[in-house]
Amino acid sequence: MHDRFQQLLSAINPVDISLAPAVQARLDDLTKPQGSLGRLEEIVMKYALATGTSDPVLLKKKVFCFAADHGVAAEGVSAFPAQVTPQMVYNMLGGGAAINVLSRHAGADLEVIDMGVNHDFAQHPMLRCFKVRHGSSNLAQGPAMSVDEALQAIMTGASLAIEAR
Repeated sequence: MHDRFQQLLSAINPVDISLAPAVQARLDDLTKPQGSLGRLEEIVMKYALATGTSDPVLLKKKVFCFAADHGVAAEGVSAFPAQVTPQMVYNMLGGGAAINVLSRHAGADLEVIDMGVNHDFAQHPMLRCFKVRHGSSNLAQGPAMSVDEALQAIMTGASLAIEAR
């Protein structure tokens, strides 16, 4: 796992900052007041630089919603009890959560990823299980997860991102 993580890190290249003026010129040329899209323009700039083109095109859009229970919730830091997590997943699978509305509006496919919900779900076409374990430990009492568990979670996210390209 550690070797795969190091390979992933070594494959990350620095952005080509020389593209920034062309990206900014394209943004400024749109029919809108310059800078009026605020943070969205920053996101477009970062995306363009990351893709290496001043005029990036999204061929397909995908939203991954990673779901898990967090042990630190036992400290009363969460607005909702842990029992709400599976309910939220079921709500997403039924199409009734805010993320469903936002994904549809953006024309993006939504996939729910069970990384560590303290519940076992039946198979569903919108759900994939990559459960590291049934919830993390309470980080107020010690590490939330081991280094290997954290690497497993990171590598799962990276693999899904690569698969979605």
